[in-house]
Amino acid sequence: MRLFVTGASSFVGAHFCSLAVRDGLVVHGLYRNTPLKLRGVVSVQGDVATARPSPGTDVVVHLATKVMASDAREQNRRMLDAVLSWGLPVVYASSTVVHWPRKNAYAESRVEDEARVRASGLPYAIVRPCAPYGPRVPGHEPAHKESFHTLARMCRRLPLVPVMGNGNYRRQPVHVDDFNGAILSLVRRGLGRDEFDAGGPEPLTLREIIRALGGRRVLPLPGPLLRVVGPFAGLSADVVSTFDTDDVVDPRPLARASGIEPRPFDAAALANV
Repeated sequence: MRLFVTGASSFVGAHFCSLAVRDGLVVHGLYRNTPLKLRGVVSVQGDVATARPSPGTDVVVHLATKVMASDAREQNRRMLDAVLSWGLPVVYASSTVVHWPRKNAYAESRVEDEARVRASGLPYAIVRPCAPYGPRVPGHEPAHKESFHTLARMCRRLPLVPVMGNGNYRRQPVHVDDFNGAILSLVRRGLGRDEFDAGGPEPLTLREIIRALGGRRVLPLPGPLLRVVGPFAGLSADVVSTFDTDDVVDPRPLARASGIEPRPFDAAALANV
């Protein structure tokens, strides 16, 4: 089986490509700027919006996304337009933000793009990760700094770990290998018209995650302060408006479909990032 993977040089993408190659699949990984030098992966440089999948591709795994860019919504739309125009079965990596009762612009764009995947008439699987985490891929440095890697370093180095708000909002972190392994299982069984949430077995508050990573104390940053200083720290008003939203999902349907039970949050996976 031959896969064409967009966003292959991202944290999740590099892990996925490496895992798929180890699983015996032929993998062509599309990257834009960050060189992709992973054993067994055929690297393809280009932009998703103008690229074409490699000849003989069986399934497209669309992992590329923009989150913080001012034109992220339009960029994501253009990329998905291109992917759907290829007319191939597609795995679309969405996000659990589509379930948030208060949606920022990023969440709204994910909702719109999921609807377009459903309306495409193509075989698909929509898989929504909640806070993917894990170790770095040896020898690969993604351009985008993963939030869990940054948090792990802060927990090791700072006596006070700054958090947005009170830190009692919940996340359900999914290990990157569990998320990617579930996608591979879905691809191997054949895509239909499926949608799944991907998360760990139980939700954790941000404070609990910080304690697991070795953080000693937190420094709460109240919402009004974040609205003032957020832009100077690279936090858009869009992000600040929904930071305290619980992100809790049911991972059991994906576990049943893929045969992969998500592991509890494993702080050791972030020990050396």
